Amino acid sequence: MFGGGHKKFRVKVTTGKAKGAGTNATINIKLIDHEGSVSESHVLDKWLHNDFEYGKIDSYTIYVEKNFGQCEHIILHRDEVGLNDSWYVEHVTVEHETEADAHFPLSRWLPANTEMQFKKFDSQLPQVVKKEHPEVYQQRQNELDQKKKDFAYAPIANKEGMPRTVTSLPPEETFHRNYIFDLLETKFTGVISQYLKKMRYEDEFASFDDMYKVYYGPLSPFTVPAGHSGWRTDEKFARLRLTGPNCTVIRGVKKDGGLPTNFPVDKDNLAKHFMEGQSFQQAQDADRLFYIDFKDLDGYIAKSSGKPMVAPLALFYARMDGTLIPLAIQLFQKNADNNPIFYPPPIDDEKVWCHAKFWFGVADSNYHEPVTHLLQTHLVAGDFITCFHHMISPSHPVYKLMLPHFIYLLNINTDGMPVLTAEDGAFNKILTFGLDNCYDLMYKKYQTFKLSDAYLSTDLSNRGVENLPNYHYMEDVKPMFKAIEDYITASLKTIYGGKDQVLKDDFEMQNFAKLLCDKTEGMRGVWGDGAFTKLDDLSKTLSTMVFILSNVHAAANFNQYDEYGYPPNLPFRLDGAPPTDKSPVTEDYLVKLFDVNVTLATMDLGRTLSMQGTNKIGNYETHYEYKPDVLKHYLSFIEALKKVGADNDEKNAKRSNPYPWLSPKVVPNSISI
Repeated sequence: MFGGGHKKFRVKVTTGKAKGAGTNATINIKLIDHEGSVSESHVLDKWLHNDFEYGKIDSYTIYVEKNFGQCEHIILHRDEVGLNDSWYVEHVTVEHETEADAHFPLSRWLPANTEMQFKKFDSQLPQVVKKEHPEVYQQRQNELDQKKKDFAYAPIANKEGMPRTVTSLPPEETFHRNYIFDLLETKFTGVISQYLKKMRYEDEFASFDDMYKVYYGPLSPFTVPAGHSGWRTDEKFARLRLTGPNCTVIRGVKKDGGLPTNFPVDKDNLAKHFMEGQSFQQAQDADRLFYIDFKDLDGYIAKSSGKPMVAPLALFYARMDGTLIPLAIQLFQKNADNNPIFYPPPIDDEKVWCHAKFWFGVADSNYHEPVTHLLQTHLVAGDFITCFHHMISPSHPVYKLMLPHFIYLLNINTDGMPVLTAEDGAFNKILTFGLDNCYDLMYKKYQTFKLSDAYLSTDLSNRGVENLPNYHYMEDVKPMFKAIEDYITASLKTIYGGKDQVLKDDFEMQNFAKLLCDKTEGMRGVWGDGAFTKLDDLSKTLSTMVFILSNVHAAANFNQYDEYGYPPNLPFRLDGAPPTDKSPVTEDYLVKLFDVNVTLATMDLGRTLSMQGTNKIGNYETHYEYKPDVLKHYLSFIEALKKVGADNDEKNAKRSNPYPWLSPKVVPNSISI
């Protein structure tokens, strides 16, 4: 049998890293060549070897007839023999010493007692499969029917109008074991912080410097966060609005035609002290005035205090040297005698001004966590991915394109959200706002959310920040978005032959669009509004989603410890009540605003949420697409990211305050924390 009358192939099989991926079942394979000849069935088994274990690669030598051609298809079969017979197959490679390797990136559970046929690269549009291989098309449909069951969904918190998510987590969406270890290690060291208060403090801090004790000592899991430096300065306060976790809410006064009428700042006094010889109107016309309005927080009662939640407005000025400074803060929406507008020295006292800045920070952080971070990245992406899995086959080329950017999102949304949303989670334990308020605010914001508004150029234009100096978020995200969009656009052009009609005929993609934009429970503002009839619409949709999963989340998440880790820099909660006048306050009063327990919990939360454990963008955990004409676009994407990374290093070397969070060396492929 092993002489010159047979042709030898080596079959390499990669078992995936899904929960329960390994199998004890018997696996058989058949090869089909380019002329349709089918080999005999071969059992893939090695003597005294535990085949098909979690994450392992197994190699087998098989022999077929001498005149067998190049391998174009394979047929896989498994039985139900033995315990743990289910099997998640990641990849099969068929190798021959004189022929090109045949790759079969499969990434799926293999059903029992069913012969499953796969074409080389396993990457075809559904209309092509239906026309050319109706029996394989039926196999594809059966898989999708099962996926609809596996990815059954409901709205978040079972609240109609919220984004959808899976009701139970499919095992292929679970964290890999090494990532779980990293999470557990972080959780364990976080437990240590619960004992630090007993070891180092009585009931309160003695000074702001006293807080630094928590970072030192042999048991401390904390390092001194970068955000502590200069925390009390106006320059740092303003810079948080440009490069902090909530850096996408600032707006241009000129773009909006002036400040809101309920924010009547003293224009003449501000011009006199801060505007470098300009009048207020001149500064506005020169696009040097910017503001933030947390009106969405108005009307809520803060859970931690039982008092009205601050819903502040703040005005900022971009100086001639490019430095942004704050000019005014009003802590509630209705201007009144008991809701004054606070100003920096020399207009108001420094401690009075610092007190107002603290409370503005509370609003910023309490808006950031539920809206900017959780809703507008995690939950929006979760809705998109859930719908995608319902309607797009693992054999679809767009599935191969997008799947690397979906990794772990559903898992972190399912198992990680309780860190924030459990009754004893951060929304209740740390935020002043409270869990019920967070859910209500997320619901309201999702009613007005439009995916098209998250498209980068639209977002920057809508907010009127194109001329905002030292806006490192904007500076760094532009080339990242371009690299992503160029990659997605080029890949789609190849997949669909550059023809809108081919996209229109792709019924899986059309079914996805319809579900995604469902008029009752769907996402708003998706290009095409329920039907992808133009390649440009699909490109913008997919590019924006990859951008959200990678860059938008990175900007909102990974610097949380640096900025929240020293709470006076950006507090989640303060004791006492917001000021209703400009009465003097003491340094001791300001220090006592910070509760020791909340401070330590804040540090622990920031450290956990800032953890990074997955591959950086473009360095995929698993490669799904091997077609040469699409693969070349991926290789161009990698080169583009290298250039972006080098340019980012060069920019940061020149910046007085580097911003590393949107470098390809930091940004991951997807959301995993």
